[in-house]
Amino acid sequence: MDNDIQLLTEEANELSHILNRGNIVSAQVQKMEPYEQGFSGASLLRLKVLFADGQQVSFIGKKADLKERMVMRTLTEQGHHHTPAAYCENLTSDEAQWMVEEDLGKQLSAPSNRLQWLNKVAAALAEIHGNNMNRGKEMAWLTPADAEYWNKIVGQLSVDHFEKAISDDYRFAQQFEGYLPKVKEKAALFAKNMIEISQEEEWLTLTHGDLQNVEGNHVYNIQGNPYIIDFGFSSYAPFYIDLVDYFSADEAILYHKALIERGFSLELKDFEERFKAASLYPCFIYMFPSMMDWKRGNEEKLVKLIDKIVHD
Repeated sequence: MDNDIQLLTEEANELSHILNRGNIVSAQVQKMEPYEQGFSGASLLRLKVLFADGQQVSFIGKKADLKERMVMRTLTEQGHHHTPAAYCENLTSDEAQWMVEEDLGKQLSAPSNRLQWLNKVAAALAEIHGNNMNRGKEMAWLTPADAEYWNKIVGQLSVDHFEKAISDDYRFAQQFEGYLPKVKEKAALFAKNMIEISQEEEWLTLTHGDLQNVEGNHVYNIQGNPYIIDFGFSSYAPFYIDLVDYFSADEAILYHKALIERGFSLELKDFEERFKAASLYPCFIYMFPSMMDWKRGNEEKLVKLIDKIVHD
């Protein structure tokens, strides 16, 4: 652990220089609260540091895979306007390595003015996506959203679990077995549509992939401005997957407007068609977690999710 602290302190010092905060003179590990640990299973800690001028600041240490470390380096180099700045010494190992990020503090609810907030989130996403649009050759470390990827999303990560639970759990089967044919049909159609959309290379970009909705944990409200965290599920994919859980179809037009303002040309009709085709994305990536909630007695999420798949 001492070696980890030394490495994290060195990385925090490098990040401090990026942030123009000077040199660190001491550092101390602080325990993180259970609610801060998240669900990814990544090792996390808080590093409280003292600068030569007497200022104290905390950083977050996170053990992240190469993909996430490279994503955070890229976003930091691009100005980290809507993401925490980050630094990692090791950008070659495929194994999880310690990375240091700015500590954004406690998650706050989104501001009460929903439209104003969604405008800001749309602009933030348009900036992140726009800066990385059609740069796949430079981002070989990102998971490509190819046919294998989409078939995995609707199979191994979701419907396979659903089908197995029907086979193994009598109570689960009683409630959900009747939906299985339609779920499999919709899964196949979703994968087909997303494979087609992913052929449009000009609209592929660095995506978060797990943005969640407005009540989720990955878009922070920092003094009224959105900051996006936890890029562990990121991929090189159509930008629509970052919109379909956070925005309704009508609200997503805010993003289209922000993208156009950044100089991109995309017909609204085409945007709306692809948004609709991608709209089941959160249903498949959150199917298994919702099944775990169901087993713990919270059935509402899974019921809503299956209903959306079947009737959307």
